[in-house]
Amino acid sequence: MSSGAVLSTANHLLTPRELLSQIQHSNPALILTTPPLFPKLLGLTPRPPILIPQFLQSLTTLPPKPLPTSITSGDCPAALMYSSGTTGRSKGVVCTHRNLVHVASVLRRIWGEGRQSNYKDVYLCAVPLFHMFGFSVFVCGAVAAGATVVVMERYSLEGMLEAVDRLGVTRIPAVPPMVVQLVKNRELSRGYDLSSLTEVICSGAPLARDHMERFAECYPGVVLSQCYGLTESSGPITLCDGLEGNLHLSIGRLIPSVEAKIVHARTGKSLPPNKHGELCVRGPPVMQGYLNNPEATSVAIDEQGWLHTGDLCYIDNEGLVYVVDRIKELIKYKAYQVAPVELEEILSTHPAVEDVAVIPFPDEEAGQIPMACVVRKAGFELQKDEVIAFMEDKVAPYKKIRKVMFVDYIPRTPSGKIIRRRLKDTDFIHQRPEMSARL
Repeated sequence: MSSGAVLSTANHLLTPRELLSQIQHSNPALILTTPPLFPKLLGLTPRPPILIPQFLQSLTTLPPKPLPTSITSGDCPAALMYSSGTTGRSKGVVCTHRNLVHVASVLRRIWGEGRQSNYKDVYLCAVPLFHMFGFSVFVCGAVAAGATVVVMERYSLEGMLEAVDRLGVTRIPAVPPMVVQLVKNRELSRGYDLSSLTEVICSGAPLARDHMERFAECYPGVVLSQCYGLTESSGPITLCDGLEGNLHLSIGRLIPSVEAKIVHARTGKSLPPNKHGELCVRGPPVMQGYLNNPEATSVAIDEQGWLHTGDLCYIDNEGLVYVVDRIKELIKYKAYQVAPVELEEILSTHPAVEDVAVIPFPDEEAGQIPMACVVRKAGFELQKDEVIAFMEDKVAPYKKIRKVMFVDYIPRTPSGKIIRRRLKDTDFIHQRPEMSARL
């Protein structure tokens, strides 16, 4: 990025087919990877990928050059991060130098200058760096704040506990499944010295209140806070820093320079405090737009510059923001966003599938799992395990269908849109199709 190049990250769990789609969309001049992931990328581009160890080795043989100081303007693209946005398939989010520098400077102010001057934070990076949560917090924020960062090559509960014990970790940015694991494995954690740990910052997906309260009981000396952000906002836009207490049900207050409003999800009218509506934000961290997709950009960011998050929220009289539910149809599997339409398109190619809809199904550990509601074609005896097996090698692990329900029909609007809320109704499967169609 310092040389003017645009950085794009890729999820290592993606299949070659999914990686090819991202490569074709982003059109990279150079692909860097690690030896274990090298085979997955072979044949996807005319030029083979370059191994990072070899690339770093080649840099050591070049004569040293001073880093450029002003090679590009703040409004030039710096990173291309992939997200599902507010609706539909994965989109390339264009983040500018100004976006990322602003996020880094805000987190430096809050996590660096805002902390005790004689206090040295040690952050544990156990979340993926290809995701905007990890990228913004660790590549931009923690380093800018002058903190020490411990990076785990691969997450495991035991590895995380050992790192806290051995390296004196003070703060862990985490996703909900990690918090759930800490609660469920309290006896295991007793074997480690966690006295240095002061805070766990949870983000990426909703965290059930029950898990939060159980965490507070299990780890009374650790603050459990939440933060909230989007790929489109270049990282966190709310934080709980500065709030009193060891348990924060809200996602905190807005970071400096960001403004927000709650609007009626249907009319777009601004709502007063404590009223539920869509959260819209505006400010320097908001993306430039989606790459080569002006239509999607105009839907996400309106003419006044407000980014529509697609999340149902409310703001109380003290400025604390609370997430109530999701307006958009994306499924939140752990910290990943899964677009139902992508899975539906693949499932519809199965010869025994007449119609299909994919909806979220509640899961204690993952938050939500993708569930396929399938209409069998006449004459076929399709089984649930066949549907699951059909998707096995076609999508990344977090996108896999994990539950199947056979239905007589898929409820749709006159224009053909799936009425997902009807499929989520537990009584749907027990109703006669002709009765359901009238609801």
